[in-house]
Amino acid sequence: MNKDMARKLIALVAMKKAVGYSRSDFINTLSFKRALLPPDVVERFIEASLNEKLIVEKDGKYVPNFSTEGVIVPLDFSVDVDELFSEAAEKPLIDRMLEAASASGKMTKKEAIIKARDLLSGMQFIDFETAMVTVLSDAGIDISSFVAEKENNSGYSQ
Repeated sequence: MNKDMARKLIALVAMKKAVGYSRSDFINTLSFKRALLPPDVVERFIEASLNEKLIVEKDGKYVPNFSTEGVIVPLDFSVDVDELFSEAAEKPLIDRMLEAASASGKMTKKEAIIKARDLLSGMQFIDFETAMVTVLSDAGIDISSFVAEKENNSGYSQ
């Protein structure tokens, strides 16, 4: 689950100052007032939020497990259901690259980090993620998804 997006959705519900919120509060706010999620997806969202410990159930009500006061929700905030429930979006790119290195059996995470740091020591204009992509590529590990994601995040394309 995309916890950042989930926190924003919970903060929208929590704008109504109360001790706790019912399922209908979530459905009314997220489905009918804000038109962000269909009611059946709100039910799934509540269950996923409980599993992720973003909300807790107390006396039949749902209470945010974090301070909602500091959560900023833009006026044009929208939700992509696939992105909301995506596991991959939650893990940082570098963590997924290290997992790919380890899963390949060609190097451990620690070896990949050491090689990337060695590469960085002689370079001035590349970041750690780019160095890691190079290390993985040199080891013969498929990096196409990482390169595409890095290009999308940086705003550069070829």
